[in-house]
Amino acid sequence: MFELIQTPFNPAFKKFAEDIATDCFICSPYITYEPIKMLVETIAEKKSKNNIRINILTDISYRTLVQGATETLALLYLFKNYHNVCITYLPKIHAKIYIANQTNAIITSANFTRGGGKLNFEYGIKINDYAIVQKIQNDINEYKKLGADVTENELEVIHSQVKEIKRLIHAEQKHISKTIKLHSIDQQRKIEDNLIRTRIKNKSVNSIFSETLLYLLSKKPAKTSELNVLVSGIHPDLCDDSTDRVIDGTAFGKLWKHQVRNAQVYLRKSGLAFYDRDTKLWHKTNK
Repeated sequence: MFELIQTPFNPAFKKFAEDIATDCFICSPYITYEPIKMLVETIAEKKSKNNIRINILTDISYRTLVQGATETLALLYLFKNYHNVCITYLPKIHAKIYIANQTNAIITSANFTRGGGKLNFEYGIKINDYAIVQKIQNDINEYKKLGADVTENELEVIHSQVKEIKRLIHAEQKHISKTIKLHSIDQQRKIEDNLIRTRIKNKSVNSIFSETLLYLLSKKPAKTSELNVLVSGIHPDLCDDSTDRVIDGTAFGKLWKHQVRNAQVYLRKSGLAFYDRDTKLWHKTNK
């Protein structure tokens, strides 16, 4: 009846697309190209693809489009590759709901974006109870009635306008004086430094990286190179590629990678993780 879903959300998005047999409803404030492409390609594999109806409720307000939170190219890709589709624009929509065939629904924090699927820490619940799903469908249909359906031609015009305003903003930013840029960079660094102080005031960097490694290894074994990518994705503020570890004037690679390596050594010595030399994989110790 209920299934809990946690990060990463891509498998849940993929399963949602695979389950679609008659229709789907995607309510997501932000939508980007990668999951839309996956949706189109998954539906294209179905024998009944031409009979499937896709309903999208999203936010295509000015700020959302200019900031790239929703990509007009993603919505145009859907229009150009699949014609049985309805896209509705509703400002201030914030719910993230995915309904397949009016029989199962996912209520989640995850937008239908690359970040929602791969990068962010999301959580959700899948519901298979028909009566509850129908209530969710009816409620979200009420939201849909408050919005406005957008045609492909209208979206083409909006896309062109967004491209132009982005070009103008970029041109304006290029004319900002170098002095202002230097001040802003300095201020940005101060803010980032204070945020890092906040992050580590009650924990050491080693503790943060150790806990993160244990979390990642609880999902599956991984190579050091894979762990580095995943750790930097979770803690981009602590994984600064501009800072090298320097010993006696010689650079020995990125400081944060050495810190991750130290955390791996700590976990191994503590018996919390071990390294398999044959497979070159790190494992969490089962205790």
